[in-house]
Amino acid sequence: MTKSNRIVYFDVLRVIACFSVILVHSSAPYVIKDFGSFNFWVGNVLDGLGRTGVTLFVMISGALMLDQNYKFSTKKIINHIVKMIVFFVFWSIIYCVAFNIVGRVLIRHEHIDLIKIMGSLIMGHFHLWFVYLIIGLYLIVPLLRLWVNDNNKKYVEYFLVLSIIFSFLLPQIIYIGINYSDLFMALNVILEKNLCLKYVGGFTSYFILGWYLNNYEIENKRIVYLLGVIGLLITIMGTYILSNTTGRPLQMYEHLSINVLLQSIAIFVFAKDKLKDKGNDIVIKSISKYGLGIYGIHALFIKILSMILLKMNVNNALINIPIIFVLTLILSYFSSFILSKIPGLKKVV
Repeated sequence: MTKSNRIVYFDVLRVIACFSVILVHSSAPYVIKDFGSFNFWVGNVLDGLGRTGVTLFVMISGALMLDQNYKFSTKKIINHIVKMIVFFVFWSIIYCVAFNIVGRVLIRHEHIDLIKIMGSLIMGHFHLWFVYLIIGLYLIVPLLRLWVNDNNKKYVEYFLVLSIIFSFLLPQIIYIGINYSDLFMALNVILEKNLCLKYVGGFTSYFILGWYLNNYEIENKRIVYLLGVIGLLITIMGTYILSNTTGRPLQMYEHLSINVLLQSIAIFVFAKDKLKDKGNDIVIKSISKYGLGIYGIHALFIKILSMILLKMNVNNALINIPIIFVLTLILSYFSSFILSKIPGLKKVV
């Protein structure tokens, strides 16, 4: 930590998270069909590598907002929520205009559907779901700060153990098994409805985990890294096996899956242990600074670039994904930088 109390390795994690999100959205079209093909495997491997983007963002937020040195106040929480609302409204309008008005009406000459437009504005583009998630977590920060602290370390660990078992491991076993046996349907009812353990579920686990990993050292980091690699292999191979055996695009990409959890922990610990000095790099700091704006606009560039490559009849994942990834990152960064210089638009980047 520097004199300004900036946690340096968080910048590294933000950059990794930004890269991961763009990589996932660049790879996604290739993992929903032609299971076992060359394009599928390229997309599956790269998509699997990027599955920790959102979880890392959540862990960073939890580590910061639950920290005892964080100057908590109701006003500060409200300001954070307002910023996310403004961010959501701005980008929801941008994507609605781009895809529902320009795309459907002006390009494809379809009739204006006001219901669809209103629904699009409320839901936001597919990647903006993260805003609703983070606002929900901000709302419970005052409650979490009552007990997530050094004095209650054992209770925090107990919460995390319950969460890993009942929100990650068992649901994933059921998710896999339900595709092969109706027996798992009954287990799903018991877990989801009868036990009612949602208190230890959802992204709250990642939020608290970020605080825990930031404050406490893991003794055997090699085990953590090994488990992270195993998690990645489960993500990639599990997606292939599920999709290939069922004939449907069933993936092991869920954020609340044990494999993605293991990947997320490994990356967080590795960044804290090995990459903390990299956070002072000017490029890392700059990308981290404009990370929110990159997240907001990247999906627009991915769509445009994908359409261009489609018209050029280029359908090789090993070519398309790197091109889309690199160009999207560059264009998103500079767009975010430019928007940040426009008065009134600082909150949207």
